[in-house]
Amino acid sequence: MARRSILDSVPERSTAALRGFSPALRRSMVIGGLVASGVAFVLSLAVVDPSTLFLGPPLIAIASAFVGTGIAVVAFPRRLARAFAAYSWLGRTEIDRFESRTGGPVPTRPADWDAWLVAYPPSPTFLLPRIELLAFAGRHEEARREMEAADAANAGTAGERASLRQYVDWLETGSLDLTELTTAVAPLPAGSQDRQMGETSIALAQSRDRFMAGDPEWFAPLEAARSTLGSAPTGVVFRDTWRPVAAAYLLIALAVSLVISLSRLLL
Repeated sequence: MARRSILDSVPERSTAALRGFSPALRRSMVIGGLVASGVAFVLSLAVVDPSTLFLGPPLIAIASAFVGTGIAVVAFPRRLARAFAAYSWLGRTEIDRFESRTGGPVPTRPADWDAWLVAYPPSPTFLLPRIELLAFAGRHEEARREMEAADAANAGTAGERASLRQYVDWLETGSLDLTELTTAVAPLPAGSQDRQMGETSIALAQSRDRFMAGDPEWFAPLEAARSTLGSAPTGVVFRDTWRPVAAAYLLIALAVSLVISLSRLLL
C-alpha cells in the first residue's frame, strides 16, 4: 500500500525506474514464494514426524526459504537483474549519504514530507537532500530556488549539483541534457566512488528517459554501468531486496509447515 501511495502522489517521471523494474521483480518474488510454500508443503508431508513440532517446521521453513529465494533470484531476468543491481547500488549510496548528512532516515511516505522539510530548513548541510525531496514530490519551482542557494553555498560537489539539476530539469520538462553532468564527472578519478556515482547517475537518467519513451531496452545503460561497479552492488541487492524477501518466505513456509504438521498430528 505504501508503494501505491507514493506512485499516486508524485509525478509520473519520478517513479519511472521503479515502474520499469517492478513487474519482473514482483513476478520473480511470486514464483519464489510459491516454490517456498510448495517445498514446505511437500517436506512437511514426506519428512517431518508430526510430533516434532518444535524442530521439524522451523528446519523446513529455513530450507524452503533458501530454495524459494534462490528460485526468485534465478527467475529475475539476468539482464534486468544487472541493471537493477546498478540502480540499487546508486540508491543505497545516495540513501547512506542522505542519512549521514541529515542524521535521520529518508522520509518515504508522502504524509511525512512536509514535516521533514519543516524540521530540516534550508542550510548548506540540508540543501541537497531538500532539493532531491522537493523535486521527487513535483515541487520544481521550490527545488530550483534551493538549487540556486546550493550553487551559491557551493554545497556538496559539482557532480552532485549537476546530477540534481539534471534530475529537476528532466522531472519538470523531460529534458535529457547531460552536458553539465558529463562535464562534472569526466575529471573525477577513475574508480572513485564519486566517479562511479556520476557515471551511474548518467546511466539512470538515460534509462529513465528510454522507459518513458517506451523503449523495450530501456535498462541497457544501467546494465552497462553495472560492469564498472565491482562486487558492491551484489551485496546491496542481497541486503536491501533478497534478504527481506527470504524473511517473508521463511514466515510463509513456517506457517505452511505448522499447519500441515498440526493437521497430521490431529488426524
